[in-house]
Amino acid sequence: MFFKTLVAAFFLDSEDNEGSLEQLVTLAGMTDQHYLSEDKKVALGIHDPSVEIIYGQWGAFEDAWVRLDKLEYHNCLQIYFSMNHFLDLYPENAEDQNLPLEQDPLLPLAKTFGNACEQLQAEVAFLDTHAHYGDETWENKQGNRDWVINYYSMLLECNINALADEPFGLLYLSEYMTQIWDSNPVRENRDMILLSKGLLTFGGQGSTRWW
Repeated sequence: MFFKTLVAAFFLDSEDNEGSLEQLVTLAGMTDQHYLSEDKKVALGIHDPSVEIIYGQWGAFEDAWVRLDKLEYHNCLQIYFSMNHFLDLYPENAEDQNLPLEQDPLLPLAKTFGNACEQLQAEVAFLDTHAHYGDETWENKQGNRDWVINYYSMLLECNINALADEPFGLLYLSEYMTQIWDSNPVRENRDMILLSKGLLTFGGQGSTRWW
């Protein structure tokens, strides 16, 4: 059940979202859920007994585990999934800069992530797709909660341009957040998916859209 991880992080307004971890992961689309025992949490490097971890199947991402951190004005739901599973789905024609989005074998991941963003009513969410070589917390498979939370200051400052310029594989912005996105040719030179309540933006275009 343990694997090198990547992460999907969802920032939820705490006033509008007071659900339990179990309620939130259900909204995010996770099935076959179970809480990890203390021994298994320690194996992930999590020694705080107050931190709940749920393990389950998250749509196209398959095996994943989840934690929830309560921040100043938001709750941050983090879903850690297998880096190898992501890489196994990466298109064989990786040099095709014109790979249509509808032919991308990773598109089901985008749909799972986008559905979770909308069901959770996230203000901002991102999908990390870069290996964290040399970072012991990622190498030891538990991911890095502090790395995720470091981006929270950008949300508090409504610095959406800074978030958009980060190398996320996918960035979700709620409808309100898209209104404070400053357009420029470089920032908009990427594939996008318009959702009913917001916008999914990739890191690039074609086969490199996830980087």
